[in-house]
Amino acid sequence: TSLQPTHLELLQRGMGNQATVYQASDYNFGHSAAVVQLGDENVAEVVQADGNGSQATIHQQGARNIHRVEQLFYANGLESRTFGTNNLTEVTQNGAATATTQQIGSDNRITIDQNVFAYGGGVTVDQDGAFNEAAVTQVGGRYYTGEVNLTQVGSANSAQVVQWAGFSNLTFSQDGIGNELTARQGTRTGTIRGSSAGNGNRVNIDQSFDGPVLDIAQNGSANEIDVVQHAAYGAASISQTGDANVAVLNQLTEFAAPPSAAIIQNGTGNSTSITQR
Repeated sequence: TSLQPTHLELLQRGMGNQATVYQASDYNFGHSAAVVQLGDENVAEVVQADGNGSQATIHQQGARNIHRVEQLFYANGLESRTFGTNNLTEVTQNGAATATTQQIGSDNRITIDQNVFAYGGGVTVDQDGAFNEAAVTQVGGRYYTGEVNLTQVGSANSAQVVQWAGFSNLTFSQDGIGNELTARQGTRTGTIRGSSAGNGNRVNIDQSFDGPVLDIAQNGSANEIDVVQHAAYGAASISQTGDANVAVLNQLTEFAAPPSAAIIQNGTGNSTSITQR
């Protein structure tokens, strides 16, 4: 612990390495920690407490690597990468939080929890492999809590995203078999874009309060989209290409302007249910 910002660079090679980093500086600006682990079964934990502008970089290669990051004040930055199988990444960020992470391999999992002060947000998740799972939660104060870009490529991927509440955006893209996305926006201005390509995908969206806009396109078979917009100014565009797709859209705008919807389905055995009031 120091009254000045601290800086660390660490390189570990081999198997079974472990690194634990704790940085605190009584609210000064500019911690940095760079941890590189090359090998198998490595564990890295980085906690950056108090100080503003903390930066963490973690790079792991191998199988069954684990890293966890906690950044607990304003203007944080994170670059996080893993290459291999069975990797786990867990990120906790308070303040004006941003997170960027990437995983390549199989059985990876990313969990990001952001408790965001005013005007903060961020998050980018990129996964490439099989059986990946990403969970992102943003809870913020008054205003900007928003953005989340999520890309999953592989099979049986799953994502759960919660944004509550602010200038929420979500841009997701899933490519593979058996992907599933569940998103909840407490929302002030909303927006969830989308795209999902593969077989057996499912999208479940719930948007509350003012401003939701939703565009989703799926290309595959047996896909299903379930959307609830109980918010003013709801707008939706759903396009599915494939077989046996199902689209369910509920727009409950109360006394606001009437909602709008456009749904296009190409394939065999598609069904659509729309409720507007």
